[in-house]
Amino acid sequence: MNGRIWMVMALAIFSANLAPPSVAAEIENFHQDMTVRLDPDKKLLTVRDRLTIDGGGQITLRLSENFIITAFIVDGRQAPPSRRGDDLSVNLGEAGRHDVTIEYTGQPDALLSPEGGYLPPAGGWHPVLDGSDFTFRIDVSVPAPQMAVAPGRLMEEHSDGETYRAVFASKTAMSGIVLLTGPYEIKERLHGHIRLRTYFYPELSSLADAYLGAAAGFLDLYENWLGPYPFSAFHIVSGPLPVGLGFEGLTYISRRALPLPFIRERSLGHEVLHNWWGNGVRVDYSSGNWSEGLTTYMADYTYARQRSASEARQMRLEWLRDFAALPASRDHALTSFRGRSHDSDQVVGYNKAAFVFHMLENEIGQKAFTEGLRLFWIRHKFKTAGWKNLQQAFEAASNKNLSDFFAQWTRRTGAPTLTAEKVNVTAASVTFTLGQTKLPYALRVPVSISTATGENRFLVDIKSGDSRVEIAITDKPLALAIDPDLDIFRLLDKSETPAILRDTTLDPATVVFLPDGDNEATATAGHLAERLLDGPMRRADTAADLPQVPLLIIGTTGNVRDFMMSRKLPATPAGLADRGTARVWAWRWLDGAGQKRPLLVIEAENVASLKALLRPLPHYRREGYLVFEGSKALEHGFWPATAGPLQIQLD
Repeated sequence: MNGRIWMVMALAIFSANLAPPSVAAEIENFHQDMTVRLDPDKKLLTVRDRLTIDGGGQITLRLSENFIITAFIVDGRQAPPSRRGDDLSVNLGEAGRHDVTIEYTGQPDALLSPEGGYLPPAGGWHPVLDGSDFTFRIDVSVPAPQMAVAPGRLMEEHSDGETYRAVFASKTAMSGIVLLTGPYEIKERLHGHIRLRTYFYPELSSLADAYLGAAAGFLDLYENWLGPYPFSAFHIVSGPLPVGLGFEGLTYISRRALPLPFIRERSLGHEVLHNWWGNGVRVDYSSGNWSEGLTTYMADYTYARQRSASEARQMRLEWLRDFAALPASRDHALTSFRGRSHDSDQVVGYNKAAFVFHMLENEIGQKAFTEGLRLFWIRHKFKTAGWKNLQQAFEAASNKNLSDFFAQWTRRTGAPTLTAEKVNVTAASVTFTLGQTKLPYALRVPVSISTATGENRFLVDIKSGDSRVEIAITDKPLALAIDPDLDIFRLLDKSETPAILRDTTLDPATVVFLPDGDNEATATAGHLAERLLDGPMRRADTAADLPQVPLLIIGTTGNVRDFMMSRKLPATPAGLADRGTARVWAWRWLDGAGQKRPLLVIEAENVASLKALLRPLPHYRREGYLVFEGSKALEHGFWPATAGPLQIQLD
């Protein structure tokens, strides 16, 4: 879910794992046996659902009011429910096993078309009972050439050329069912006991074998790491929506994204892993969503680490740069993160949380970290768990008290800021004061001292604001570096964080100037600004004085440059000027009070070039500059950074 697919291209990213309401105490078991008929041409859904409920008394079923109920039978007798909106109230009577049959038809409030259908688990297309999880069997039919897929084990499958029918069943209780349809071609491979399938549009069928092979590789990785895959199948389903979604035993991927190599190489693995974290162990949302951070660490970060240590360090640097761009007003503790609804949620709930797991692995060691993950999986498979349960598993695996670690990293906002001062060098030692601003953290800080014969590494434990550190040496020291590999989640110094797009797009104070006047270019530029900003757009009149806040300036090249020149703002960097059809660059401008403010400039040759940025540009927010040819980024990167105040030359 809601999860991370995918940060670089035009995909809406959100978790498919939703927090269920509290379970009604009087319900012990709940099973649904559904027969579903879909007519995508008419956008029509017809269902006969037999519910088996162990419980009694007054219950409330929820079913979208879009549907007309044609029958409602309780224990063999007609018993029309009391209906109010989506709520259907009925009295089951005495406690025991009850059979409730509901027949209904109508148009769901969801995507259902010949191009493809997406009926989400929270969409009200099937009954739910007071938030109770349920097992199910679903018998679904669609007219050819449509096919249908749902979570669970594939029990039956038939096609007579006119109608496709499939039966899926799950003995694992779920909070809802997703139902997907489309004119697919199916390819299948058995990987041990796991059925791997692709449901791809015909023009994408050539990609199926590569996706099946990649899925098998990711399953092997995580089975070896954590334990057996918890479901009977993994299905990869293409669809028309510009999203990426993960559910129990399947993932739904935009047809436009499937051909992109990074989707198969990285994003697919992220969704495979969500079958352990989020779908296998469910999230206790009341104490924060840990699943996205852990999945990001064990998927996206792990793949970078497998490629090289430098790529892993670069990812940590990107996470720290993103956090440095986050205004304090947008920050929140990990225990308050629920899911991704804004770009700021990505910075905290995914990136910071993943960094916390990196620090935890360094704290307790790789062996204890892996044992803690496996213990957490064994204890909480198909149960709901929170940060406290993770802490308990890692404490048991490492035999360490981790209360302070989890408290400071999951319950606090912000990040430590490190300083190195009062450096003194003698023939026998290097002494310095390692400090923290604001409320201190308990940290294990890596320190490096370089000499003519090599580099020496140390770990320094600090808990207070200022700690005097003395390190014995035998060779003449040349340089001192604090946290040289960026192993601590900390607030970077400005010199370590060249300007990036997120400096401007994350700040709610950002003001937008659109210098093209009242025309199509301005309308397109305004739409682009809305796509980029992580909040409502605050537009200023081009004749207004420059406010002392972050600025976003978007328009056609000539008008943007004239505006920049008239306001004595920086000119287009020489390395970007007149390249491609559009140029994007982040900078810091000096306001009237002498303070440096974030600046983001987007200049395009014409309206068509502006329109071409609408889809790709929002997914490059952590870059410092870009050159586009149409919708293709020809070049992107960061401006050079300095070593920063934690890199000190001693000789």
